[in-house]
Amino acid sequence: MTTTLELLPLADDRTSLAEEQDDVRGMTVLDVREHRVGEVEEILVDSVDHRARLLVVASGGILGIGEHKRLVPVDAVSRVRAHVRLERSDLHVASGFDYDPELPGPVDYGPVYSYFGYTPFWEDGYQSPYFLDRRW
Repeated sequence: MTTTLELLPLADDRTSLAEEQDDVRGMTVLDVREHRVGEVEEILVDSVDHRARLLVVASGGILGIGEHKRLVPVDAVSRVRAHVRLERSDLHVASGFDYDPELPGPVDYGPVYSYFGYTPFWEDGYQSPYFLDRRW
């Protein structure tokens, strides 16, 4: 089943987060081995629950040139403190899905969740705790 949703970037004036503390933009992202993956550049938010659903992690490049932007489900976040810690390796993220804000919506995000091994939030059986619960 292909599911297409229009998740909106937090920077878009049409959306907001249910909890302000979910705004982790600008935070460094570390992988499971504490290797630097990049930085949270943007957060894609669902327009119904106003929850962060995907992080846009930027890495590489200089002044935005040659920079890679990858999608990471918030389900992959193991904790948030001074940085965002993921349950996956930097190589796993680097081999994942690119973020292209110019793609016309709606976009099928199912493959992103599948690649990371998580049930998408819109499917029956979704039970993963929301990443806000991992702030400690």
